[in-house]
Amino acid sequence: MDHVRTDKPASQDGWWLIAVISPLLLLGGWMLWPEAPGPSVAWVYQETYAPARETIANQWQTPAGVSLPADSAQSQAQADTDTPDLREISLDRLQHALAHIAVDQDGNLILDEVALASLRQAFRAVGDLDPAMIQELQLYVQAGLAGETGEQAAAILGNYVRYRHELRDAQQVWAQDGLTPRQRLERTIELRREAMGPLTASQLFAGEEAHQRYLIAMEEIRTNTGLSEQQRQQAQADIRDDLRSGRLLVDTSDPRVNDRLRQNRAQWQQLGLPEEIRHRLERQSLGLIAARDLANSDPEDWYRRFVQFELEREAIFRAGLTDAEKQRQAEELEATYFSPAERDAAVNWLPHHLREDAAPY
Repeated sequence: MDHVRTDKPASQDGWWLIAVISPLLLLGGWMLWPEAPGPSVAWVYQETYAPARETIANQWQTPAGVSLPADSAQSQAQADTDTPDLREISLDRLQHALAHIAVDQDGNLILDEVALASLRQAFRAVGDLDPAMIQELQLYVQAGLAGETGEQAAAILGNYVRYRHELRDAQQVWAQDGLTPRQRLERTIELRREAMGPLTASQLFAGEEAHQRYLIAMEEIRTNTGLSEQQRQQAQADIRDDLRSGRLLVDTSDPRVNDRLRQNRAQWQQLGLPEEIRHRLERQSLGLIAARDLANSDPEDWYRRFVQFELEREAIFRAGLTDAEKQRQAEELEATYFSPAERDAAVNWLPHHLREDAAPY
């Protein structure tokens, strides 16, 4: 995936903005409101570089031939007409687009903005696909990619196509319901997670959802007639900070949660914690917030545990302990307050490229 160099190290404030927004700009990521202005990234240099990454292209073996499913009468009828064969067009585009999706050392797909852009490119001009054709595309992918990688790619491909169909139908209904942009985004996120699975949807759409939350919040501030000009400017500055810090990667619409995140950041600075540790603590907090929804936790019970966890975690970092001992105690503390499902979700919710260096502490 392309990255961008900035005028300060990625470990400083703004690294979330680089990681989340630049892929959308470089890949032409789709947004619900493409006409709306995005956040300023004027400080991002135009020079880009592409670190080496293992991709599907390195594992792909063009299938010698994939038989049509027995019940694909509609697809076969189309193939017998004089019109261009949509199946062949789709397979060619599919192979080219998916070639950019990366895999980790264990052969698992890296689900990030590049993977999402690849899926969109593969089906950019393709209309409805019947179930038999979706199955054919999945068989083609499994024949081209061996083992677990092929199974993962086929499953994600099928779920993504079905999600596209469901979203199109849902948007027609939403247009008649008079939903606000925030309500539409919430329903879109819910639909994504139902169609693709909570973790997969979170990893694929994390950056896009952060950007959409930013656009919605800025428009709400702009149209809020109850704010003075000073209040408006402060609210806009807070939202920009939320984007840069990564808080918009998760649903922080609960003001209690957002207030705690801001308070924590100020307290960690007062404690004199190194910047690297502060960022890791914030990533952990964001992961636990994501886990609240991904693990389907009761919001009030989760919030109670989250507050107590953060209070005790702060006490650990105030104590005169070694860094290793702080890490050990903090890890034990997380296991005390959160379930295994929540802890797994907290680790896995981010796309791979955003959590490569995100050890717990």
